[in-house]
Amino acid sequence: MVRNGARLFFVMLTVLTARTSFADTLLVSGTIYTADDANSVVEAVVIEEGRFTFVGDLATAQSKAGVGHRHIALGAATGYPGFIESHGHLSSLGEAITNLDLNGVDSYQTIVGMVADAAAKASPGQVIKGRGWHQSKWSKEPSVTVDGFPTHRSLSEVSPNNPVFLGHANGHTALVNQAAMDALNLNYSTPTPDGGVIVKNGKGDPTGILHENAIDLAHSLTALSKESSKAAILAAQTHAFQWGITNFHDAGAGSTDIEAQLALDESKQLKLRIYTMISAQDEALTDYWLARPPLIADDNSRLTIRSFKAVMDGALGSRTAWLHQPYTDDPGTSGVQTFDESRLVEIMNRSNTHGWQINTHAIGDKANTVVLEAIDEASLTERDHRSRIEHSQHLLPSDIDRFSTLGVIASIQAIHMSSDRPWAIDRLGKERIESGAYLWRDLLNAGVHIANGTDVPVEPINPVANFYASVARKTLKGLPAEGYEIGQKLSRQETLKSMTLWNAYAAFEEAEVGSISVGKRADMTVTDQNLMTVDETMILATKPIMTIVGGEVVFSSM
Repeated sequence: MVRNGARLFFVMLTVLTARTSFADTLLVSGTIYTADDANSVVEAVVIEEGRFTFVGDLATAQSKAGVGHRHIALGAATGYPGFIESHGHLSSLGEAITNLDLNGVDSYQTIVGMVADAAAKASPGQVIKGRGWHQSKWSKEPSVTVDGFPTHRSLSEVSPNNPVFLGHANGHTALVNQAAMDALNLNYSTPTPDGGVIVKNGKGDPTGILHENAIDLAHSLTALSKESSKAAILAAQTHAFQWGITNFHDAGAGSTDIEAQLALDESKQLKLRIYTMISAQDEALTDYWLARPPLIADDNSRLTIRSFKAVMDGALGSRTAWLHQPYTDDPGTSGVQTFDESRLVEIMNRSNTHGWQINTHAIGDKANTVVLEAIDEASLTERDHRSRIEHSQHLLPSDIDRFSTLGVIASIQAIHMSSDRPWAIDRLGKERIESGAYLWRDLLNAGVHIANGTDVPVEPINPVANFYASVARKTLKGLPAEGYEIGQKLSRQETLKSMTLWNAYAAFEEAEVGSISVGKRADMTVTDQNLMTVDETMILATKPIMTIVGGEVVFSSM
């Protein structure tokens, strides 16, 4: 790790000494929402040297821009601050683009057919990877299941010579076939790692389903090299720009991904702003970075590394989210704790030396309580720590005030409500789902800062779908007509801020990005319809058509 650390530090120095270059003066005119309460809707902006130099009326903007500027007239399109993805997985998104896409597949048999086709084209021993399946969304249950999950048998039949690794949509469960288990020496006698589950059948044999930390057993099949990580990040960057994303909070990067990010930033191939959370699951990596100050982007860089991410529990779909009370549809379990709370407190205390931010994944109400207790126990409140609880999905109502008192940011993903709410009621029951799930309004009313992302590739990166989920609280099919627990929904103005300025605050970047204000970095997203006024039934038909980062148009379909 020392050797890798030295290489990382060298690349950091190279990044910080690179030269700066900016596009010519750019004037953008039309209907522009700024997310700045002092100047909320304007006609035009002027961009020079990568920053907004004027925000206001068109006539003044034209005089400020001077001769020889480039003018983009939006017409019927609408501009906003650059959309910020506050919780996603960058290299995983890149991989999802190139591997089997199992999102939306409505049956296990269809997945088996996709794997069979891939195996027919693969070379012997080549690993077949995919992601996005979700058993609770299939139209029919597989013929053989254990604990509600499919077994490897059908996959093993169609791919006997190629290891198969299929990640669940939630990222907390995987299905592997027999060839994969043989390559990993995974069998009935394999010990279960702490914080993990190896699902076994009645005979004690692994079914191919791995939950939580048990997924690490398949690391040798799924690990990326520095070069493949760079390729995945560049693919993700292109995809993000097409969806109007200008800034991406990478929620849990390992050493290989960090090396790839640093290399891409140094070579100026990184145009997407990245806010990296270092994976606290890796103790050596955590120790290395905690002993050093964060890396903060400036005009020469697009990469910031100033936070850690710990994972306290699993996910609701896998029944591994950690609950105070057992699952309604499986009273034999209350979920899985995947991180030691005393170690979390230790990391938080050590973070004070260089001012690192600590963010913790917690979906279940018990996990959220334990993380809040850790923050309370740690000596964080003497500084602007901005600790985040990633997901903050299911809470004890009594814990909401603790978010505010402790200065904790609730990093939500509104799209999870649209995607999960139809079946989440089975996991939690009516009382818990109504009183403790997706409590966005209650959090805001308590004075809690909110960030709002998608958890891509768990969900598609589509910010328009996330906007719709926030304001409508319905599935993407528009159901139910009255919405789910509509007292918790956000207004359109709040939703815009939750995807821009509030996400910037969650990364200590509100002085630089997140709103269209003079002096801030010139990041903008343009959509073909006005998200702030279009009828709710037409929101999902809205498309991003231009993305600007630092005054540079990085995507346009105009």
